[in-house]
Amino acid sequence: MLFPNWLSVSRHKTEAIGRLVVLVALSAWVFSSPAKAESEAYVPYSGIIHGTEGANPVEISVSNETDTPLDCRAALAHWYSDELGRIAPGQQLTVTLWHDSKTGVLNLMNAADDRMPVEAIWCASDAARARLDLPMTAGKATASLHFSCKSGDASGLSCVTASD
Repeated sequence: MLFPNWLSVSRHKTEAIGRLVVLVALSAWVFSSPAKAESEAYVPYSGIIHGTEGANPVEISVSNETDTPLDCRAALAHWYSDELGRIAPGQQLTVTLWHDSKTGVLNLMNAADDRMPVEAIWCASDAARARLDLPMTAGKATASLHFSCKSGDASGLSCVTASD
């Protein structure tokens, strides 16, 4: 005999062990519960902050000192943008952003009173564009910022703060 008796398994025992393995596997599947989620079900747009409570207004004004109209847009989080307005030569655009002093984020409010984080503001003519240098720092923010956009020979268009 190749195997000792204690190692030999009869056909009857083999079938019983096979059935037991199948029963254990099925029991594990039937009685296992899905992992409990740490939070409630996902609700679209549930992370959006509504209203201006806890935020401070920052008035942004942009003067067009060129001889062509400028279009200004806000680049928002998640690849969105919003038109702020068109500025005729010699005119000024004013928009209010809301500063979150805890995070430093500047927000534009939409029609539903949702905070839309602003990543950048761009003003452009047909030939050139310039990015406004927005201070995005935590803590107290300046209550107003004034930018002046001018045509330049080398740069095409530059928009700098009035104090520069």
